[in-house]
Amino acid sequence: MDPSLKTFLTSLAPFDESELNDAGELFTYDLIKKDRFFLKAGHFSDRIGYVKSGMLRFYFESGRKETTTFFASPGTLAVDLHSFLMCIPSKESVEALADTEILYVKRKDLYSLYPGNWKWQQVGRILMEQYFVASEERTTRLQCQSAHKLYEQFIQRHPEVVRVASLSYIASYLGMTPETLSRIRKIP
Repeated sequence: MDPSLKTFLTSLAPFDESELNDAGELFTYDLIKKDRFFLKAGHFSDRIGYVKSGMLRFYFESGRKETTTFFASPGTLAVDLHSFLMCIPSKESVEALADTEILYVKRKDLYSLYPGNWKWQQVGRILMEQYFVASEERTTRLQCQSAHKLYEQFIQRHPEVVRVASLSYIASYLGMTPETLSRIRKIP
């Protein structure tokens, strides 16, 4: 198993080396080239990916408009959780903004780990908790903070995204137009 993935997993549960090595064969390495997809809308999200390097953008389309919902940078996970949990087609697409190395596990394989080891169950629970908290925090920020404050916090929390993603993607994620973001960036 990849060392960075081991570090990530042991931050969530007290795995020993043999437990991780045994599960390592269930994880597959993939290189997603820039502008290619980890997931396309309309397909079932049947795998969870750990981003080793690169950057992914999650977005959905409404008419001709794309709305960015998340950026997956190194050390984060890539999955349309709603599709993954409910076994329904995804409404989102997940596209590489740069060449992206990813280690993924298929849904059926991940679920096969749960009954045999409480630590995998703990990983699932903690990831759900983190996802819920992050979602709640984002909703609150978008509803309660000024556009300027949103952008300031974004560049502090996600400098790697600012280096890779286009301003239109960042504006979309922050719930503003590219013109508004351009004006905000000029304010000292």
